[in-house]
Amino acid sequence: MIALSLIKNKKLKIIEKKVSKILHPLKCRLQILYSGICASDIPRAFNSMSYTYPLIMGHEFVGKIIQTGKSVKKFNRNDTVSAYPLIPQCINNPKKNKCDHCESEKYNLCNNYSYYGSRIDGSFCEILDVYEWNLYKIDKKISYKLGSLIEPTAVAFNIFNKFQDFLSKKNKILLIGSGFIGQILARILKRTNPNVNLTALDRNLFKLKEIKKYSNDQLLFKNNNTSEDQYILSSLNNKYDVVIESSGNHKNFISSLNFVKKNGLVIFSGNPNNDIKFSKNQISSILRKEIIIKGVWNSSFKKKMNNWRFAENFLRSANNSNLEQLITHTVDLEKSSILLNKIYLAKNKKINLRYIKGIIKSF
Repeated sequence: MIALSLIKNKKLKIIEKKVSKILHPLKCRLQILYSGICASDIPRAFNSMSYTYPLIMGHEFVGKIIQTGKSVKKFNRNDTVSAYPLIPQCINNPKKNKCDHCESEKYNLCNNYSYYGSRIDGSFCEILDVYEWNLYKIDKKISYKLGSLIEPTAVAFNIFNKFQDFLSKKNKILLIGSGFIGQILARILKRTNPNVNLTALDRNLFKLKEIKKYSNDQLLFKNNNTSEDQYILSSLNNKYDVVIESSGNHKNFISSLNFVKKNGLVIFSGNPNNDIKFSKNQISSILRKEIIIKGVWNSSFKKKMNNWRFAENFLRSANNSNLEQLITHTVDLEKSSILLNKIYLAKNKKINLRYIKGIIKSF
């Protein structure tokens, strides 16, 4: 099979890779159909953020089962599936005792885990073996392209669950970053709480135009210390009941603390692009405002509050037929490195790219 391999930092190459003749008894062999490009894949490939080299990235995907391990019981050949990318070692290694988090089904908090496309090879390839435990069967009514979006959509539902109790007609919500997960989160809010007061803040006008239908206000913030930017910053201070940081820009984590009201909630969900230092005054502000700060990591899986079930229902909904327009770029596996390079250059303001979500076609 062919795969896109991250040979070293900033070096991506299409390679030929042998498929093992032996299939692990607890795994299924998948023909990968589409893989989503996560925002985290860019620093992993271009900012030395990979745990290992070489690495086949990719953890958002849809595929078809072409072979099942001898101990697999819940899946069959030709099933359409995606996979929870986090692999709790407590689950797939029966000789080990489960950690407290896995005992309480909070698998995303497992003390000892691996991860497809990050710590081990993932889906930017044609064939991938995946543990049965990690697989999620997708309704055949959902297109393959939309199926590749289920993992990040589940993450958006996990973010939503963190502030659901704060929602009311009076509350004002600020979403910093209107990338793919931000776009999905705005749509979830609009569907579940039509009267919600949501403001979207982003440096990208194209993304703000896309989120306009699902938010009350859209603020263009270029983050370049102009007088216009400073005016926007000052006008947002102490204005919002909930602030969601989903951009990953290190400056926005600090700004979130200024934007939120007293007794408000700040959610950190973006992967920070740089180190963040809080000053004495900023910590003092957190104390005096009695802010609640919540982090969000991955999604819930295989439990009563299963973000994946909500994500699947959301993608299946007839009202969400326009979701595919969020996929702004589709590229064959052989040319995927070109798109990844373009996304990297766009994030560093080297080129303009009307981009929200890219997916890689592997068949």
